[in-house]
Amino acid sequence: MICRAEGLVLRSYRMSGSSKVVVVFTKEGGKLKFAAKGARRPKSKFGASLEPITWGVYDYFRREGRELQSLVEADILNPFAGIKAEYRRLVYASVICDLLNGATTDEDRNPALLNSAVVCLLWLETVLLEAVELPLWAFQLKAVASLGYRIHLSDCVKCGGALPGNLVCFSPEQGGTVCAKCATGELKLKRSTIDFLQNLERCRPEEIDTSKFNAVEHPRVRRALRTFLTYYVEGGYRAKSFEFLDRMLVAESMESAYRTGKTQEGVS
Repeated sequence: MICRAEGLVLRSYRMSGSSKVVVVFTKEGGKLKFAAKGARRPKSKFGASLEPITWGVYDYFRREGRELQSLVEADILNPFAGIKAEYRRLVYASVICDLLNGATTDEDRNPALLNSAVVCLLWLETVLLEAVELPLWAFQLKAVASLGYRIHLSDCVKCGGALPGNLVCFSPEQGGTVCAKCATGELKLKRSTIDFLQNLERCRPEEIDTSKFNAVEHPRVRRALRTFLTYYVEGGYRAKSFEFLDRMLVAESMESAYRTGKTQEGVS
């Protein structure tokens, strides 16, 4: 039976000398794997439609009980060219696709999760380069909610008590913020950081004040979100692209320190 589906290409890998396997999260069938014969040839009819971070429409021959469906035709609807033109945007978009792939099973129909990924990718194309990490944070927050594990950030997740003071304890194991009485050495975040994350989870991209991004505790937020994902959603899975992202962040930090040092030398 010939079927058609719209979806986001998450990854592709070699199947043979001339063919590849393509993983697409579709609106109609959830996460599907396609065998694309001849896709690795220079003049393949599929062109760039099977490249990761591409939204397209895919015609395939479906057979029940098969892990791989045979791809017949593919057309690009949105190549996310703005993402692919900027290296930093591309790295963050790769993490979003990797998370979507790792946190779901084959034929897992989750339109809300797919919509969150697409919205965050569209935001990633246009957000200021210095705030390019925001769409990834937003996707992590919205993804866990779509999968049934919303992060609790309003009061103590354990006893329901208030969270006074400027520092708030965050416990991935318990599902979110905890009060001082229930805390047992959890990660501490500033109240302003918690408030920012709440807005990021609830609001649309155009409603987010990106100017507040620099005041947020970036390393602590990364640790909190990643630990929560690993503990609740991924079942121990860790997106490989996070490792690449971390190497990029370290390289950027070293470059920034070097430039600061050279500037201070010039002033002295």
